[in-house]
Amino acid sequence: MIFNKIPFDVIVCGAGHAGCEAALAASRLGASTLLLTGNLDTIAQMSCNPAIGGQAKGQIVREIDALGGEMGINTDVTGIQFRLLNESKGPAVQSPRAQCDKKAYQFRMKHVLELQKNLQLFQATVTALVFESGRVVGVRTNLDIEFRGRSVVVTTGTFLRGLMHIGQNKNEGGRLGDFSARTLSSSFLEAGIELQRLKTGTPPRLLGRSIDFGKMEEQKGDASPTLFAFHDTRDPEDMFHVEQTGESRLGWAPGSDQVSCWMTYTTPRTAEIVRQNLHKSAMYSGEIKGVGPRYCPSIEDKFVRFADKPRHLLFLEPEGRHTNEYYVNGLSTSLPFEVQLEMVHSVPGLENAVLLRPAYAVEYDFAPPTQLFPSLESKKVENLFFAGQINGTSGYEEAACQGLVAGVNAVRKVRAEDPMVIGRHEGYIGVLIDDLVTKGTNEPYRMFTSRAEHRLLFNHGSAELRLEAHARAHRLVSVSRLDRIRAKRSQIDHWIQEFGRRRAGSGQNGSLADAVRRQMTGGGPAASLPEDFCALGSAVQQEVLYRVSYEGYLLREERQIAKLADVEKIRIPADLDFAEVKGLRKESALKLAAFKPFNLGQASRISGVSPADISILMVMLEARRRAGEESASVPRN
Repeated sequence: MIFNKIPFDVIVCGAGHAGCEAALAASRLGASTLLLTGNLDTIAQMSCNPAIGGQAKGQIVREIDALGGEMGINTDVTGIQFRLLNESKGPAVQSPRAQCDKKAYQFRMKHVLELQKNLQLFQATVTALVFESGRVVGVRTNLDIEFRGRSVVVTTGTFLRGLMHIGQNKNEGGRLGDFSARTLSSSFLEAGIELQRLKTGTPPRLLGRSIDFGKMEEQKGDASPTLFAFHDTRDPEDMFHVEQTGESRLGWAPGSDQVSCWMTYTTPRTAEIVRQNLHKSAMYSGEIKGVGPRYCPSIEDKFVRFADKPRHLLFLEPEGRHTNEYYVNGLSTSLPFEVQLEMVHSVPGLENAVLLRPAYAVEYDFAPPTQLFPSLESKKVENLFFAGQINGTSGYEEAACQGLVAGVNAVRKVRAEDPMVIGRHEGYIGVLIDDLVTKGTNEPYRMFTSRAEHRLLFNHGSAELRLEAHARAHRLVSVSRLDRIRAKRSQIDHWIQEFGRRRAGSGQNGSLADAVRRQMTGGGPAASLPEDFCALGSAVQQEVLYRVSYEGYLLREERQIAKLADVEKIRIPADLDFAEVKGLRKESALKLAAFKPFNLGQASRISGVSPADISILMVMLEARRRAGEESASVPRN
């Protein structure tokens, strides 16, 4: 049966981190939205590590918050430990990270979705897409209920033909204890969408009371936690209450009552156990065909690829305030259960540890993302959007930011508006999506600061300033928050000028800005900051000091961006026949036709397309533009 006579504006398939942000973004824009999930009780489940943030990932979460997303605020009010990574290396590379209460994070996000206007949740597994004339018009479910929609966002995570491996043991499912979406892949193949296989994994979970923490090193949270949401500009009701209903959301004061994590190491005995049993690992026995994450290797990979290292660091991380379950970060494996037991018991402090859940690897389908436009819409099927692990990424943060962008653009497509495309020079979200749709990936893609050529501009505190134009143009945050962001920007600009104008204290030469820079490089005493500056909020102070300290580097980055801006502005018509472009090499014409680049800048980043090819395209597009202008200026009889 068809459930709805009037189509939803947006249907979101899957309620992981990508699906949640997609559904919230679409519904908050006023679009009628349906969120379908095979299990309402696992919405926003943290299937692997119950942590958010990390290098580059923390910046992504702040960018999500700047664009009106929920991940940052959800993390802040359910976090149980906060740490600023790279704190000793300076603000340019610092990244916030938080350990969350796994269930609190999940339950609060579910409640937020339930309370969201324009959003309907429904428990059903999507088994197929419905196509008409080359576009998607709805979905079919395992309940024989069909839903019609003007656009569909697919966020299936690891569930597309998901297959879990523990040694030679195999079970269908996207994660332990859950199902596998077995038939949906056929819909994509039917539509001409290519699918490949990837692999990821997770470590065992242990019973806390069976762990000897006395043999481990304690790692406490920061005394002054760095949060993810911009609390200085966010509306107060965003945290715990919903104005219309008065319902309280789950959560606590950010940074309160932090818990400890613990560090230990593998031993020579651990290495011996792993090496003796490599042939039993699903990865090394040939059972798994999918490519695993290079930057988050299994313990088997660590002992094979880094054979010279005598030991490997393990983190014991609590899964929540009201559970005694611990996550063993660094011990991901697909070895048989009996080998896992022996391996765990070889680690100091875990000699008598009780395993609550085994480690396993999961293999799943993904759609190579070069089949997408920068809006995350499919090039093969109109109105169909993809976000998250189906695009080949790894990580909650990478999934969530794609979900937000796909949700916004699904609405804009329905309304016949231009898509929201975040540039590489604007944030890590822009780098991530451009990397995916331009270069593709043959392994689970993880964001690193090194992937961004303008990363000095991407300090985590500047996210809402960098992305304000998108938030304003696409109506992603409230007017009151936009006003506060504008006032914050004004304060920052004012004080940057003041630092350049005011003289340094007695005994120092030059301006106050010079004194700050000398202090940063160790070439002078601590700069004496004005009292009226110290009275400002910490967010404004930190951003001013960052920009003053790195002024020369930031100006250089901005000059480079300005040089590249011209090619990024030159749009390539969707109907351009590259084979007809004179002088373009055949190889380049074929690649350009396959990728269908959005603009000249994206075309320049396609492997195999040379600068000479870009010059030819630029000349041709300019001639075409002038011809169009001349044609429009010819008077008509």
